[in-house]
Amino acid sequence: MRIGELSRETGVAVPTIKFYVREGLLPAGRLTSPNQASYDEGHVRRLRLIRGLIDVGGLSVATVREVLTAVDAPGGRCTRCSGRRTTRSRRCRSADRRRCRRPVGGSRS
Repeated sequence: MRIGELSRETGVAVPTIKFYVREGLLPAGRLTSPNQASYDEGHVRRLRLIRGLIDVGGLSVATVREVLTAVDAPGGRCTRCSGRRTTRSRRCRSADRRRCRRPVGGSRS
């Protein structure tokens, strides 16, 4: 799907989608020509996760970036403290737990 279709499906404005791509929150679409990209269902899910974190969670873009980095990190490791996230406490095993709270798992559609 093209960016306009992605926008209609998610209710997120095209300029906002472009901002999220520039900020690294949303991966760029697959280029189909020099000035067009194709987006898939993974982009829809990621965009819904971003909007949920911002709208429902009340997180800033900077905090969303940190959360997404932790979610995307291989092995489920927190990028701030390199501690292993636990499902029970949903926090890193870090001395500074207040700063290293991280969600466990990805988005639920």
